[in-house]
Amino acid sequence: MNKQDSAPRRPVSARVLSWLLYDFGMAWFSMVVLTAYFILYFKEVVVAQKGYGDFLWGVAISSAMAVSVLLSPILGAIADAGGRKKSLLVSFAAISILSIFGLYFTGPGQQGWAIFLVSAGYVGYTLSMTFYNAFLPEIATPGSIERLSGIGWGLGYIGGLCALVCMAFMVHSVAGGKSILLLAGAAYAIFALPSFIFLKDTPKNLTGMAAISEGFTRLILTFREIRSLENIFIFLIAYFFISDAISTVIVFFSSYTVDTLHFSVKQNFFLLMLIQLSAAAGAAGSGVLANRIGTLRTILITIVIWILALLGIIAFDSISSFYALSVCAGLVLGGTQATARSYMAIEAPEGKKAEFFGFMTFSTKVAAIFGPLLYGTISSRTNNPRLAVLSLEVLFILGFIFMSRVPVKPIRN
Repeated sequence: MNKQDSAPRRPVSARVLSWLLYDFGMAWFSMVVLTAYFILYFKEVVVAQKGYGDFLWGVAISSAMAVSVLLSPILGAIADAGGRKKSLLVSFAAISILSIFGLYFTGPGQQGWAIFLVSAGYVGYTLSMTFYNAFLPEIATPGSIERLSGIGWGLGYIGGLCALVCMAFMVHSVAGGKSILLLAGAAYAIFALPSFIFLKDTPKNLTGMAAISEGFTRLILTFREIRSLENIFIFLIAYFFISDAISTVIVFFSSYTVDTLHFSVKQNFFLLMLIQLSAAAGAAGSGVLANRIGTLRTILITIVIWILALLGIIAFDSISSFYALSVCAGLVLGGTQATARSYMAIEAPEGKKAEFFGFMTFSTKVAAIFGPLLYGTISSRTNNPRLAVLSLEVLFILGFIFMSRVPVKPIRN
């Protein structure tokens, strides 16, 4: 009996571990390409005009976001209809990984090629995340979704931290630091490989055009179903505002620290490392807290901390206070996203997990278009980034109001 009990646990453990490692690997794309390095290389080397470089970088990111917005719910429906989540995960992850290697070969004047690779990589990154998230309820045992989601987010932030540490040693100058792209591509591929091996498709009878047709049919029905599920409908509205504010904080953080608080590059780099550490701890801790008090209550607590942290950033000028408040924001940065993923994994109907995660991705990507525009417009017109930060407070408050209206279910042990 002991042998029979232990036999089925091994593949489950392998699936869980491989799923967690993917979070670590994909963080290298986010940190190296989108946040810390390639954006600088693109502006200073590829374009060599900072103002024009910002515009072209916005074109690349916005284009990728628009494609992801259009494809994520459709592909989610197709994945559920045809049982091909792993196939789509592998395909889009491969696109993202190959784009990182391709960016190594970009150079001065190659704006079009660089924009194409960044956009393709970002599309692959975001869409692969849709199918990656949809595996969570399959691999988790009852009652462990919150904990696994928190650990996954935590490993993602640790992956970003490792990328930052490697950049500190490898990137001595922007123009001469391209080798970090090869390491990032290799790290993403190595840590994604176990998921490609151990996560499994569950093919259904629908294939080819039949799966696509069924996917579109289910997509239309899902719109109606989301409206009929009051808790998920209100939750998605609330998370629209919350994710909008969070994505804007991420995009403009370094700009705010350098331009408004006059941080040096080393100070900003050190602060990013602190935030990565605190975000990893917050993501893991949020899973424990959600198990004790419930996922929705945990999300509401993180929103309150966001509101208070941003108020402090607006009110205080000292570097020490900004460091402390940034660490607080880092804690809830991981916690908010991890618990939101847990909530969707728990509440989405069986057989439609990928579709609902697709809609969640859809809403966050649509939101990410507006927040940065709002922040940039206020900052440029008023020449006062603190007022722009105040606009984010409005988004968090709206998110809190809607989230507090989501029906709370009894806590499961």
